[in-house]
Amino acid sequence: MGDKKPTRARRWLRRLGKAALVGLVLLGGLWFAIHRVRWLGPAIADGLRAVLGPGVVAWMEDTAYGIQDYVNRWRYEDEAPKTFWEAPTALPTEVPPSTPDAPRFSPPLVEAPFAEVATPSDGVWVPIADPSRPQAATVMFKTMVHPDPRRGFAALAVIAIDAKALDLHLMAGTHEPASQRVLRKDRPGIIPEAHHDVLVAAFNGGFKTTHGQYGMLIDGVELLPPRDIACTFAKKRDGHYTIRTFSSLGLPNDELEYYRQTPPCLVEEGEVHQTLDDQEYAKGWGATVSGDTVIRRSAIGVSEDGTTLYYGIGEAMTAQALARGMKAAGSHGAAQLDVNYSYPRFLFYERPDPEKAPIATSCIIPHVEFTKWHYVGQASPRDFFYLAYRSPQAKAASASEGRLATSSKP
Repeated sequence: MGDKKPTRARRWLRRLGKAALVGLVLLGGLWFAIHRVRWLGPAIADGLRAVLGPGVVAWMEDTAYGIQDYVNRWRYEDEAPKTFWEAPTALPTEVPPSTPDAPRFSPPLVEAPFAEVATPSDGVWVPIADPSRPQAATVMFKTMVHPDPRRGFAALAVIAIDAKALDLHLMAGTHEPASQRVLRKDRPGIIPEAHHDVLVAAFNGGFKTTHGQYGMLIDGVELLPPRDIACTFAKKRDGHYTIRTFSSLGLPNDELEYYRQTPPCLVEEGEVHQTLDDQEYAKGWGATVSGDTVIRRSAIGVSEDGTTLYYGIGEAMTAQALARGMKAAGSHGAAQLDVNYSYPRFLFYERPDPEKAPIATSCIIPHVEFTKWHYVGQASPRDFFYLAYRSPQAKAASASEGRLATSSKP
């Protein structure tokens, strides 16, 4: 009898060891799949929220991302800061504007916020060429910022956009933001064909309705009513853009072409939000996961004079780092857009065949999942923005081919 107990104990230990090994393999496989299969992570998270509740899932996600952040800080401790591209030794010669009196677009100088994690590419504005229009003047530039002194692997790519040359359009997705006011059949979720000739780029919108109930208005139609405390990115009917807390916006709906609301402004009137200024792991800037996680994040910004738009997408970002990076790049106001691995993206388009729709050819940063038909031949369930050249034809197309079907309009 005395020999059986140790044998039985060893048997149970072996079983537990095998179970633990299988569990680790499954967990590792699931983690890999979530980060490689675009729809899997959100589907699992939504399913778990329905069963366990959002609080439990937020805790699980915080824990998982916290462990990943700890491992990354140890792994990259002695490595050079992460880069998305290398700064060119000589920047290409600027193409002159189409008319002699038109000023060249040139973003302001960027000072790296933390020299200890900066790279030679930080703050260097690199022109983004348009393969479909090789003779056109440059209307977009890109740069990098490392806004987190504790994480050299936390890199933020920022695109500066000439708002005088390019028009930014907002599109509702086929499902999001969820609305009782607009039927799904009235939400095409796709870039109008009339804008295919002038399409340049497209990028993600904001959170799902369930993650904050943030408001949205397009062409006089409120898909969701505004929240006074929410940051609001708005385009006025005179073509100017602004980012303010809604209670400070002070504009009636009939003066707005559209607005999209987000969590509290990252940057407002040139100042980083006080909570983000004080707290590295501030909560409240992320509904899919809590604000104290270190994840892929995106943001939209605008210069003080309203002539330059900014889009930022960063890896291993806290909300604090995102705010610092957007301000350093030139944003007088900045609003966080969608977060997490599956949604943020900034895609460039080309039209090799004028008889066919444009295709998405690249993203501003690597390791972002997308298809060539994203937003053009493949309807998006989530809201998004797209950039198109300003022209009389494009303006007429916007008026005749709205972003919501006619039956939705007042």
